[in-house]
Amino acid sequence: MAQGKIATLGPIKQREFLKNMGVDLRMQVLLQNSRDSATREQLLHSYDMLMNPKKMGDRFHFFALLPHHRLTPPHKEHNLQSKSPLPPVAGFGELLLK
Repeated sequence: MAQGKIATLGPIKQREFLKNMGVDLRMQVLLQNSRDSATREQLLHSYDMLMNPKKMGDRFHFFALLPHHRLTPPHKEHNLQSKSPLPPVAGFGELLLK
């Protein structure tokens, strides 16, 4: 790690972060697998609390602190082999399903 250097990401709204983490797909799976209406109702209520812009969705934010080198490509003079791009930081970029 570079001495004393950090990188920051965010802040982004909780709603956006959770969408980037796949909360909608997870919610679909949970609803499909829930057997009783009380469980489905609780899931929907909880989802609304977390994602609704007037509730927690826009009121809470996420940010990250990480080593600076995590977001900086290696210097070419130190590494002659070409490497793939750095992986994204979970939740801070759009979720792309293949």
